[in-house]
Order: sequence, then structure tokens, then C-alpha cells
Amino acid sequence: MAAVHLRIGDLVWGKLGRYPPWPGKIVSPPKDLKKPRGKKCHFVKFFGTEDHAWIKVEQLKPYHAHKEEMIKINKGKRFQQAVDAVEDFLKKAKGKEQNSDGKGDSKGKKASSKPLKILEEDDEDLSALRDPSEKDLTDSDPEPSALERLGAGPGSGFKWETSPVKDDPHFHHFLLSQTEKPASSMEPISKRLKIIEEVTGSTSIQAADSTAINGSITPTDKRIGFLGLGLMGSGIVSNLLKMGHIVTVWNRTAEKCDLFIQEGARLGRTPAEVASMCDITFSCVSDPKAARDLVLGPSGVLQGIRPGKCYIEMSTVDPETITELSQVITSRGGRFLEAPVAGSQQLSNDGMLVILAAGDRSVYEDCSSCFQAMGKTSFFLGEAGNAARMMLILNMVQGSFMATIAEGLTLAQATGQSQQTFLDILCQGQMASTFVDQKCQNILQGNFKPDYYLKHIQKDLRLAICMGDMANHPTPMAAAANEEEEFNWLLKEEVHAVLKQLQDVLKEASRRFCMPSPGLESQLKQENFILGSSTMDQVKGVLTLQGEALTQADINLKIAKSSQVLHFQFREDKQWKLQQIQDARNHVNQALQLLSSRDETYHFKTGAEVNKLMDAVMLQLTRARNRLTTPASMTLPELATSGLMKMFTPPMPGDAMINFYINLSKLCLTVYQLHVLPPNTTKNFRPAGSSVLHNPGAMFELNNNRFEVSHVHKVECVVPWLNDTLVFFTISLQLCQQLKDKISVFSSFWNYRPF
Repeated sequence: MAAVHLRIGDLVWGKLGRYPPWPGKIVSPPKDLKKPRGKKCHFVKFFGTEDHAWIKVEQLKPYHAHKEEMIKINKGKRFQQAVDAVEDFLKKAKGKEQNSDGKGDSKGKKASSKPLKILEEDDEDLSALRDPSEKDLTDSDPEPSALERLGAGPGSGFKWETSPVKDDPHFHHFLLSQTEKPASSMEPISKRLKIIEEVTGSTSIQAADSTAINGSITPTDKRIGFLGLGLMGSGIVSNLLKMGHIVTVWNRTAEKCDLFIQEGARLGRTPAEVASMCDITFSCVSDPKAARDLVLGPSGVLQGIRPGKCYIEMSTVDPETITELSQVITSRGGRFLEAPVAGSQQLSNDGMLVILAAGDRSVYEDCSSCFQAMGKTSFFLGEAGNAARMMLILNMVQGSFMATIAEGLTLAQATGQSQQTFLDILCQGQMASTFVDQKCQNILQGNFKPDYYLKHIQKDLRLAICMGDMANHPTPMAAAANEEEEFNWLLKEEVHAVLKQLQDVLKEASRRFCMPSPGLESQLKQENFILGSSTMDQVKGVLTLQGEALTQADINLKIAKSSQVLHFQFREDKQWKLQQIQDARNHVNQALQLLSSRDETYHFKTGAEVNKLMDAVMLQLTRARNRLTTPASMTLPELATSGLMKMFTPPMPGDAMINFYINLSKLCLTVYQLHVLPPNTTKNFRPAGSSVLHNPGAMFELNNNRFEVSHVHKVECVVPWLNDTLVFFTISLQLCQQLKDKISVFSSFWNYRPF
């Protein structure tokens, strides 16, 4: 196949590193940009992404000749948008060509056969871009018109402006204060054109298809620290690194730092270390408590602040927290700025956040390159606290708006209306926005991946309402939305948090029933208990408890009249299961099964559903607790004929009986001494009923003989792990009841019925 010679203006498919082929146009590079050495390549501007790159000749293909092939192998949304941009470009080119032809005919002139000039006067000579082995394009035969070249294959005669440095209209700093008018406060900041070198195996942080709206900026030479790599912080740090900043990161969960370390970030061991190492330290955490702990806690930022160090709080918190942090930072000679951000996780990843800053203006100016890397717009709002107030107002509006949108979608469904049609109408009216369209489409598609956690927007609503209360300004709509958001948060977040707590507590309780032996995980731990250590005790026992079973029993019974000591012990092949412990463990396991059936992915739809689960769990826990606190009652004949009487060696005499049971956290041993009632006794025989502990004088009949209990000896000792288990049961029942109480409050507010 003959080699295809490409030139500036041609439409092409360009392959960059590991990224898919992308439609672009060969353009003139900036005057001060040198061609990479040893590479036969062209400078390409990609459609859709607006990125630029040097692409090797072998990685370029003519656009039209390979259009169908490329469309088949790439079905992505952004790819289709790029192809649409090419088609729009061709339509505009065709229109210009027709207009040009019409004007030429009216003047009686022929259209020029020479290609349109594609280089500006200050561009480098085309020969500087060509390899010596390539044919000199200026010596070629006259070419067809630009329109003919566009229709037949690669190339275009229309110049795509690529000024190397220009004012970027997408990023402005707005400096607002009480003495400045907004109209005069707009200060555009120029950004340099982003150039992406072709590097095989480029990382996710330096993705070639990232938006070029932030351009290529000149990063500050100051050392940057960043604390908190959550939904927003991760995207911010990615863009700081992408734009060439030197960043040291720290996160409470250290594993989240690994990706950024691979991309060139440095690791700080504590917030104090990051603050001491860096000139400017950013923080982005979840709530006011986390923000305070990060600064004031052990190894906190305050310990690393020195005169001149800058601290920037990007968390959405209340103005009072900002004031407190500002005071403690400046008291150490530090400089403070608050800079909460408006936007979602996706906007954070794309570097399209809106930054609201307030505090030390010199810090704001020092952070210019950082704000350009992470956002499209920044506002300076004056003294510290103003940004927090503005951020809470914005989030209050957003939270209330989304609650109304969700309510509208559910009402449409309940009344038989198409939710998609509702969305289409909404997006064609004055409320149309990318935010509404994307959020509603995600809802309709069942995609509930959060851009912003529900608990955080609920926190912001609560803070905004409190701010309104302090200003004596009611916010009834936000309050109503807050109740709805809080109830939704309760069903989605707090319910699962409580279920996780319950599982952790009950797993620990279940583990107590079968503690493994140290070093022998396959064997249960054996515990020896001595019952009756006093010299006055007539019964002494040494019992070995292994899980739910008594594996050994050594009992001494002292007969009072004769001072004779009787000794009994379990036969070697026998052990006695304590049914109470076994039943309690089974109930705990059933409660765990109920909880595990509702994992974190399960969405509770109503409070009644939560209450039903809690009632089922509480029933199992109550039964487990009752089995340990209320021993089973037995009649004396049942005890005399039980298997326990046959487990001892030597065999138990006919005038003695033994019983083991659990009472609360105690292991109990009871020995009954009996005497046979003579047939001609004058005593009124009254058989005793069922009981846990029978008293002296109790009578019963067995095998045509009548017996009376003459003495009862009871000894006991505490089993520590049984006491722990009962505490776990109490904690679990309290957690269940507290959750039910919260559900009841919200259900009453929304006029729901628990059942």
C-alpha cells in the first residue's frame, strides 16, 4: 500500500499511548514548542477533548478512510461526541466553501486551485516539521480545493487557531469584599496550552483524554500538603499532581495514599509532619469535628505550624469552626484561608470545581496555580467565615432542590406518569441544567453511586438551618428538606451503621461461647472452676467447662452426721452439655443470620421494614438472655432419672442427687441429700412440683418409694465470659430499641405507620 502523506490541516485518527484512536486535526505547533528529537511525528489537536499531542507518523491514519473501522471498535459517549464535533466541522467547512465559490462566480473568477494557506505568518516554516525523508509538499502538483480534500479524505484548508498563550475564559478569579463591586472584581488569569507528550503506560492521573480547560499552568514552587483523600480530596490531589505541583499527602486510612505515591506524591506520617514539611497545607474532611481534630488533636496540624506557614481549610463547616481554626493558626504565626468547594466528585476529578475563598488574601494569591489546577472559577469573599456561610447557603439550596426533584419523580410514578417524560420536559424548560439531567438520569437508571454522601448534605442542611436560627431568619423549606434528607439518611446510612455495630457486638458474643485454646485454634478453651472454697462448705466441686459442655467434674460431699466424705467424678468417656448455653448460642447465631441478610447494598424503603427486622433480632436476643438468666425448672423425679445421675464413678448412691445449671453469669452446683419415707409414716405426703431449686422437706415418689429432701447444698462461681455475653446482649438490645425510637419519630413526622 502506498504511503499516505499527511499535512497540516488534515483530519486524522491519532493513537496516543494506551488510549484508543481519537479523531483530530494536524495543526501548527506553538512557535516556541520544539519537535521531539528522533520522532517522525505531527502535532495533533483532538476533537472533543481539545487536547494537543505530538503523535508518531505510524500512529496516524486518515480520518475518512478509517472512519467506519474506528466507529465499530469504540462506542463510548465521549468518543461519539468527538465524532459529532468532526462532522460539525465538516459541515461548517462545506458552507464556507460554497460561499466562497458563489462569490467567485459572481465576479467571473475561477476558484483558486492552490490550497488555502494554513499557517499564520508567525508560524514556523513547514519544513521544520517534516522529516527529510518526506516529500516536499510545496513541490507537489496543484491540489484540489479544500472542500474536495475534505470529502475525499484527510486534510482541511481551514486554520484551527492554536495560540500558545491566551486568556482562558473558563477560569476567573472573583475578588469580592464589602468595598468592591462584583462587576469590577473579575480578574481573568491566563493559562498556557496543555501539551501531552506521548508516554507509553501513562497513569490515570495523567490521562491523555482529560479536559484541557485547565490548560498547562505554571505550578507554584511552594511545597503543597494535602490532608484528606475522600470523594473530593482525591480528585483535587490528582489535578494538583497532573499540573506539576509538589504534593505531600496524608489520610486517616493510609492505603488511600498508595495511588498518589505511585504518581509522584510524597507521604506524610501525621498532619503535624505534613504542615511542618510544606509551605501550604490544604485540608478537606467530612465535618466540623473532623476538621477540629485534624488541627487540634494529637499530632495535629497546629503542632507543625510555624510563622509564615499557610493552612487552607476546604471542608464545608460552620462559620464558628472557621473562626476557631483561624484564631489558633494565626496565634502560632501561621496564615489562614478557608476555601470550601462547590461541585461533585466528577467535577473534582475534571478540575472543574468552584472555589469559595475567604481570609488572608495573600494566601489566596499564593494559591493561584493550585486553584487553577482544581477548579474553573474562584471567588474571594473577604474575611474568614464568609465562605463557610456562602457554602452552606448553596448546599441548602441544592439539598432542598434535590429533595423536591426526587419527590416529583416519585409522584410522577405514583400517578401513572412517565418519569422519563417528566425529565425531558424539565430539561427543556427554564430549570434545565446538566446537574438536573445527570442526577435524574442516574436515578432512572438505578445508578445511586454518590457524588456527595447523603450524610454530608444532611449535615450541611442542619448547619444552614442553625445559621438561619442564629440570624433570626427562619428557613422552613430547608427544614422540611432536612427532615426528609435526615430520614433518607437514616434509612440508607445510619440503619446500616447500626446493623454493622450489632453484627460486631454479636460476633464477639458468639465468640465467647467457643473460645479457642491458645495456640490450638481447632480446640475449645478449657476453663477450670472451683465451687465452694470455704471450709464450712459441705460440698466442694472442681468443674471443667469447655464451651457449652462440662468435660470433667470432681465432687466431694461431706456427710454432716458421720463426717464421712463421699467422692464422685465424671467417667472418662462422659461429658455433660449445658443446654442453656447451647440454646443461647443458637439464638445469637439466628440473630446474626437476620442481620447478614441485609448487607450494605440493601436499601430499606420504609421505617416499618427496619422495625420488623429489629423486632426479629430483639426476639432472638431476648430468648438468648432469658436462657442464661432463667434456668430450666425440673421436678425431682425428672432429676433423679436424668442422664446426669449415670455419669459418675463410683455410681451415685440412692440417697443423693446432683444438678448443674447456669444462673445469670454463674455456674451452679446443687446436691440434694434424701431419706426414704417409711410406708407407715404419719406425714402428709405432698409431691413437690417443678422448680429450679428445691427446698428441704420437698417430697417425691419414684419406683414405689417415697423420698424427702433432707439437706440442700448449693455452691456457685462466676464465669467471666458469661458476664461479658450478658453485657453484649444488653448493648445489642439498646441499639435495636434506639433505632426503633428514631424510626418512630420520623414515621410520626411523615405520618407513616410502622406496620
